[in-house]
Amino acid sequence: MPGTNDGRAALYRFLADRADEITAEVAGEVAARVPAYTRLGPDEIANLVTEAIAVYSGAREARAVLPVFRALGAGEACAGHDVRHFESALRTAARVLVRRTAGAASRLYPPTAEFIAVMRTAFTAESAIVEAAIDGHRRATRPAVARRLYPLLSDN
Repeated sequence: MPGTNDGRAALYRFLADRADEITAEVAGEVAARVPAYTRLGPDEIANLVTEAIAVYSGAREARAVLPVFRALGAGEACAGHDVRHFESALRTAARVLVRRTAGAASRLYPPTAEFIAVMRTAFTAESAIVEAAIDGHRRATRPAVARRLYPLLSDN
C-alpha cells in the first residue's frame, strides 16, 4: 500500500509528540475507572505508554515490547495484586490509546485503506500487549516461578 511507511512514521511522530498528554489521560482514566489499581507511578506509566504508542502506530513490532508487559504482569503477581484489577487497568489504558490512535490517524489521512490498516495494527497491539501482561501475571503466580522471580523483582 503506497505511503504506508511514511504514514506510520507520521502517525508515530504525532502520537509521540503528545506522549505526556496521553500519559496523563491514561493515568486519569485508570484512576477514575479502576480506583483499586494505583500502583504505577507517572514514570512507569509514561514508559509503558511510550512502548505502546510505538506498537499501536506500527513503528515497532509487538514482539519487541511484549517482554516489558510480561515483566509488568509478573511484577503485579509477585506483589500479590489482583489480576482482575490489573486487567481492567490495562484495558482502560488500551481504550485511551486506541481512541488517540484513531483520532490521530483520521487527522493524518481520511478513513481509507491506510486508516483501516492503522486501526487493525492498533487493535492487534492492544490484544497482544494485554495478553502478554496477563500471561506474565499468570506465570508468576505459579509457586516455583514466584519463588525465583520475587528476589529479582524486589531488588528493582
